[in-house]
Amino acid sequence: MSEAAPGKGRPRSGRHLARVFALLGLYQWLADPQLRFADVTAKLEGLIADEAGEELDGAHLTSDDFARADRELFEALLSGVLLHAEETEAAFSKHVDRDLKRVSLVERAILYLGAYELAHAPQTPYRVVLNEAIELAKTFGSGYRFTNAVLEKVARDVRAEEFALDHASPSA
Repeated sequence: MSEAAPGKGRPRSGRHLARVFALLGLYQWLADPQLRFADVTAKLEGLIADEAGEELDGAHLTSDDFARADRELFEALLSGVLLHAEETEAAFSKHVDRDLKRVSLVERAILYLGAYELAHAPQTPYRVVLNEAIELAKTFGSGYRFTNAVLEKVARDVRAEEFALDHASPSA
């Protein structure tokens, strides 16, 4: 069983933590697009190690959380977005009602993460991807309604069959 997140009172799974740390890595990359996977992970690991068991400001995260994160998922999501950034951005940007430069870095990072996972991880139900995106947006103080609306449209595009089945009317 996972430990409760400090200040939150609910457990955090290794998969959720992987998404949290992938989001933090993508935030760094969006702030400095010249960074590559190794640079992003080194900076992230350095930040976490510098805290020496202390919580990261405002995020209720510790180095123990990073150790408990699903490392395979973390690396797949972060490296996948970095490798497929243009394709991933194209999947969500057509559903954004403003210039992407006007979308906060946190929201953009969540959109990249969610759109990539929707397109490249069909084993994860699209509803799980959307729920995780909402939780990330709430945790990091972003517009969860906006990110959910955009990612739901991406899900409709890239998971058409799954989306249609989920939204089919029950037979009378």
